Amino acid sequence: MNAGAVVLILVVLCAAGISIWALTLRYRRRELQHKERLAALEKGVALPDLTDVETPAGRSSRAYLLRGLIWLFAGLPLSLLLFGISISSRHPKPIQERAFEIERLKNVGASEDLIQRVQNDNTPYPEMPLGFSLAGLVPAGVGIAYLIVYRLEKKEFEAR
Repeated sequence: MNAGAVVLILVVLCAAGISIWALTLRYRRRELQHKERLAALEKGVALPDLTDVETPAGRSSRAYLLRGLIWLFAGLPLSLLLFGISISSRHPKPIQERAFEIERLKNVGASEDLIQRVQNDNTPYPEMPLGFSLAGLVPAGVGIAYLIVYRLEKKEFEAR
């Protein structure tokens, strides 16, 4: 297993662990609120306010603006980065790499014809297609969607 696969597995495991931890904390908070309400009912005291339970955190229109800007300004540079990588990845193999390949072929007993073809080979490295740069438009689209929701909620609030 190469290092990239190990890093990917670790990232996925960390993300899963953080998600499980957050869900556990939310469950415990709700459980405590439930116990508090049951105790208040038993004692005949007024029930605690549920405003923080009914309105989840981060549902204000400003949160949509912030999320939209974050997603948009993460997606656009990602597109530019991938575009730059795809443009700059078009270069021929260096002479040192071809010499190393020729030496390796001689050591394994390759034919002179194959060695000659490698020596005269000037084909560039496999390049990253330009279409990959469009991948950054996905998070940018999510950001635009958040900004649209922000704008619609702002208009709705002003209409009240």
